[in-house]
Order: sequence, then structure tokens, then C-alpha cells
Amino acid sequence: MQEEKTLSMLKIKAQAPKAGKVSIQGQLKKPAAIEPWYKAFLVTIPIFLITRAIFLVLTYFGVILFTLPNYSRQPLSFTVLVNRWSHWDVNWYNNIAINGYVNPESAAFFPLFPLLERLVSLTLHRNVLYVGMLISNLAFLGTLILLYRFVETEFDSDTARRTALYLAVFPTALFFFAAYNESLFLFFVMLSFYTMRHGHWWLAGLSGALAALTRSIGLLLLFPFLYEFVRQVWPRIQSAWGEQQRWQMFKMLSGLSAALLIPFGLGLYAYYLNLRFHDPLALLHAQAHWRVGLTVPWYAPFTAIRSILTLPPFTFITAHNIIDVTALLLFFALLLLGFVGPERFAKSQWGILVFGLLALLYPLFFPGTPDATGLIFDPLPSVQRFVLEIFPAFIVLARFGRHLWLHEGYLLLALPLLAFFVLQFLTGHWTI
Repeated sequence: MQEEKTLSMLKIKAQAPKAGKVSIQGQLKKPAAIEPWYKAFLVTIPIFLITRAIFLVLTYFGVILFTLPNYSRQPLSFTVLVNRWSHWDVNWYNNIAINGYVNPESAAFFPLFPLLERLVSLTLHRNVLYVGMLISNLAFLGTLILLYRFVETEFDSDTARRTALYLAVFPTALFFFAAYNESLFLFFVMLSFYTMRHGHWWLAGLSGALAALTRSIGLLLLFPFLYEFVRQVWPRIQSAWGEQQRWQMFKMLSGLSAALLIPFGLGLYAYYLNLRFHDPLALLHAQAHWRVGLTVPWYAPFTAIRSILTLPPFTFITAHNIIDVTALLLFFALLLLGFVGPERFAKSQWGILVFGLLALLYPLFFPGTPDATGLIFDPLPSVQRFVLEIFPAFIVLARFGRHLWLHEGYLLLALPLLAFFVLQFLTGHWTI
């Protein structure tokens, strides 16, 4: 009896450390999953805060010194300074957030961003413009974290750090500070890519749907989704078929239905427009106010180049078109280098580059409308802003950025141009 008691006590003692060990491992498991995201936050938060500080400093000095006469003692209010960020598309989003879609022309501006503006504004009882800028900046912080994690997973941490930095200081990155939908859209695009590359199909599809509710080109996420699904799942399906595991095969195929969520986002908006304006295609018809109809993709860049070569060099139109064409050619070259250059992507990553090419080509099919004289003075409208969404090009640039001369050259060129474009925006000059 005593012997049995002793054996029983020894068993309890032997099991106790094991239980403790399991408990500790269980406690460590969760932080281990969070750790890479925390690291991404620590790396990107200085980039985020420093660039926000740059925008605030430029706003303070730019608005005051370009508004008031020399040596004036007249003070400006904080509201006046912030309101200088309210131009062009910002006003459209603000009006939709406050009044809804009051006319068919407003259908060109997709609903998720102004809807969030309205909800947060009503919740916090704050001005819609302030809320829009808050959403834009928070979404950009999330974008930087996702971008860093994505690139770190696909390449390495140094490339990830440079990619986040290069995006944040790109000359037109001011749209990540203003109340535009660029930050929100890119956040959902990065979330969709990160999850689809890791085989989380339903989350990838949901993120794609939210991207499609933010901007029309979110629909393009359908192509990399299908590519990634075939690349990752098809070999497993073939294996399951060979092993007669038909149920396992159908279970794997079920993830493909998540792709339907992406066009569903666009369809949901079209359904609303049909209820509101009796026109489900109002989102396309509204573009007639800014863009001509469908054309071949080379028409717009060739028109811009012809304008540069035929008009006097020291005109607004020429300078504007030079900026547009330069941005277009730069990003096209970077994407091509992702396929064939010394820093080319692996073939398994080509879906990322294909999305970039599709997103870059998409607006070229719809050039800007001509003015009263018939001249298309802006054949590539908003291209300098749209290239912010071509994140694969920033990854390629960051891979080349391992060369110090290119890294420093990019920063020395991008930062002053960013300051210049911010001041242009604040003073209401339409160059971007």
C-alpha cells in the first residue's frame, strides 16, 4: 500500500513540470504570432510620424506665408490652415458624406470612403474633413505595416524597410495625408495580397470586395486571386485526385468561391446606384464629365508626348504633361525590371507584377476630355496619384535601393519634390 502511494506521488511530480511547460508554451504561442507585426509597427511608425510632421510643418509655413502679405500681423485660424487641404476630390467626398449621392455625377466617387467619413463623423461629432484626414492617415499607417510584412515575407527586411520609406516620401504621397481614398484602397489591396499569398482565400476575397467598394480598379484583384489559387491549390488537387481523396479535393476547391466576393463589392455599388438613379452603370456614365470613352491604351500617352513636342516648352500644359509622362514611364520601366532585370521577381511572384501592370494600364483606356478648343490638355489625368497604388514598382525600386547611390539619389530627389507638390496643393494650383 505504501509502495503504491509512493508511486502515485512520483507520477504526480513527474507530470507537474510537463503541465507547467505546456502552459508556458501556450502563453508564448500568441505573442510569437504577434511579434512580426509588432516589429513591422516599430519599423514603420517612425516613417509614418516623420512624414506626417513634414506635412504639418509645410501646412503651417505654406499656408501662412503664401496667404498673408509680408510682415502682416493678421492671424489665421487653425480651421483656415486645415481647410487648405480641402480641394478637388476631397470636396466631392465631403459632400457625399454629408448629403449622400445627390446627382449622377457623384457616382464616379466610390462609396466606402465617404461612408466611413459619415459614420465616424456622426460618432465623434467632428468635421467631415478632419475625419476624412484621420481615416486617410490611419489607413496609411496600416498600409505601411502590411506592406512591410508582405515584402519582408516575400523578400527580406531591408527591402521591406526601403519599400515603406520610398512609398511614404514619393512626390505625390501627400494624397496619403489628404482626405482622399488612396490610403484606404491600398490598405485593402495589401491585405488582400498578403492573405491570398498565405492561402486565406475568404479573407482575401473580403478584402478585395472592400477594395472594389473603394475604387473601381479593386476589381483587378480578381486576376491575382485566381492566379494564386491555381498556383497554390491545383498541385494539391491533383495529388488528392490521384489518391482518390475526392472529398478533400472538393474541400480545397471551395476556397475558389471566395473570388466571387471581389466582383460582388462592385455589384453591390451598382445595385445601390440602380435604386438611387435607376442606372446601375452610373459609375461609368459619370466619368464622361472628366474622361472620354474607351480608347486604345497608347492613345493617351502618345497625345501627351505630342503635346510636349508641339506646344511651347514654358507652358502649364507642357510642364503638367512632362510630370504625367515621366511618372507613367518610370513605373512601367520598374514593372518590366521586375520581370527581366537583375532584381527580377521569382516566377511564383509574377501575379504581383501583373496586378501592377493592369492597374497602370487601366486609366490609359480612358484619357481626359478635351477643352473648348478640342485640345486634350490633360490626357493622363491623375496618373501621378494613381501610381501610388502600383506597390510592386516600389518593391522593385527598393530592391535596386540596396545600391547606396540610388537610395540616396531617390531620397534627394523625392523629398524636395514632395514638399513642392504639397505647397502646390495647399495653394490650390492644379498640377496633380
